[in-house]
Amino acid sequence: MERLDDFKVHAATTFEGNDEEELRLSREAAEFGVLISASMRDDESFARHVAQVNAAYDACKRAPCKKPIERSNNEALIVGLNLLRLLVQNRIAEFHAELETTDAVVLKDHRVQAVLELEQFLMEGAYNKITQRQNALPDPSYEHFMSMLMNTVRDEIASCAESAYASLTGAEAMKLLGFTSDEEFRMYAKTREWALDVNGGVVFNEEVAPASAKDIPAETLINQTLLYAKELERIV
Repeated sequence: MERLDDFKVHAATTFEGNDEEELRLSREAAEFGVLISASMRDDESFARHVAQVNAAYDACKRAPCKKPIERSNNEALIVGLNLLRLLVQNRIAEFHAELETTDAVVLKDHRVQAVLELEQFLMEGAYNKITQRQNALPDPSYEHFMSMLMNTVRDEIASCAESAYASLTGAEAMKLLGFTSDEEFRMYAKTREWALDVNGGVVFNEEVAPASAKDIPAETLINQTLLYAKELERIV
């Protein structure tokens, strides 16, 4: 963490004093670094390049030019990607801090709004809505972090299914968990130690038998009730 903080300070000073064209090129290079890191699924590199691109954005806003440097067309994409990363890593405080420092124009962009919707669904426990967004990403670069989010969501849904159902058909389980490949579903079922029937359906643990009248400690309850009655009578 200290190394990343040091990198942020270094990145912030890197852009000081640059002229307008240099700032544009530096900003573009930093943005490419973020996108390449996301495509390579390199989270550590992604964090470093995000720090650098944020410094570039700040430098462009403070540039000593006759007029402000125009906003990058990729800014909303970069912000959305970083917000999704923070959400996946459960860094909710940093997620909301990032929102507080983001321009209203950027927040309204559909690439950022898509992440805000995911955060809302996650807070509501509306996992089915998250799975529906899996194949409707605002940009292909979101795929890495979205797949990580889906793994978390899938585990939550699986845990709920184990408690709610005795069994599910293969088609039902795949739809519920957001799988499109039968092989991927079977591998996942194996990691959860689920039994598969001959038709490819999944059998969860045996349901716990509901309590019956025999399970109620009637004698104990009667004795306690009589004891309470005697105590109340004595008090009165």
